[in-house]
Amino acid sequence: MFSELTRSLKGHHLTNPAYGFLLEEDNSGELVALHCEASSFDPARSQLQTVAAIRLHGQRILTSQRLVVRFTPEAAVEDGMGRLLRFIGSRAVLGYYLEFTMAMLDNVVQPMIGMPLPNRRIEVSSLYYDRKLRLSSEAKIDLRLNSIVRDLDLPGRGVGGAYSDA
Repeated sequence: MFSELTRSLKGHHLTNPAYGFLLEEDNSGELVALHCEASSFDPARSQLQTVAAIRLHGQRILTSQRLVVRFTPEAAVEDGMGRLLRFIGSRAVLGYYLEFTMAMLDNVVQPMIGMPLPNRRIEVSSLYYDRKLRLSSEAKIDLRLNSIVRDLDLPGRGVGGAYSDA
């Protein structure tokens, strides 16, 4: 009931009905890991360069279901963002330092559809912090991505870039 009301209220701000699927309920059981690269760390002044998105189902990373969009000055940003929005759909998104990624995306998405991305957001560093706090009263928790990956004994991230970080 509450989520239906929330979707209805958000729908009033949607100016492009072609993106109405973003407001639909997601029953896929999937999440989408997102990471972006930009020209600086200031979302208000930065230019979006690359966005990587990978679908996750349960504990499986669906590497065959990924999308990497590169934004160049010559290409229309809306084209790449449209592909990204269709790939994400109404799935929840997760990422490390997701606030920055979503601010960068919303800079492009809001003018396109009349509202920021309505997807539920899951911040990896916040989940990790809560987990570490429950396990220990350690005052200092290292939230750097490399430290989290190492502590959780996850596979290495490779050489870097948006896809590897996602």
